[in-house]
Amino acid sequence: MGKVTVAGVLVCAAAVSAAAVLVVRHRMRNSGKWAKTMEILREFEDKCGTPVAKLRQVANAMTVEMDAGLASDGGSKLKMLISYVDNLPTGYNNTIVLCNAMRLD
Repeated sequence: MGKVTVAGVLVCAAAVSAAAVLVVRHRMRNSGKWAKTMEILREFEDKCGTPVAKLRQVANAMTVEMDAGLASDGGSKLKMLISYVDNLPTGYNNTIVLCNAMRLD
């Protein structure tokens, strides 16, 4: 097949896929299923939502426990191992540095 034929087939396939998505979405919205689905999702969101104040309280309690665990053996329920970083990455090495950050605003 030539490049023009392949491009034409791809464009037609994309158009047919887009049309199918629109038809399915239109049918779902017109049926009662869409409203029922949105109702279930809203209920789930209301029941599972955690206030930001509670999340901050959990984060602060975890920080306190981690500090207590590092301060002394048996000082916390969290088992902590004291570890040190002897050298920081310079940007010229070929290692992968993984970072885990938690941000609560």
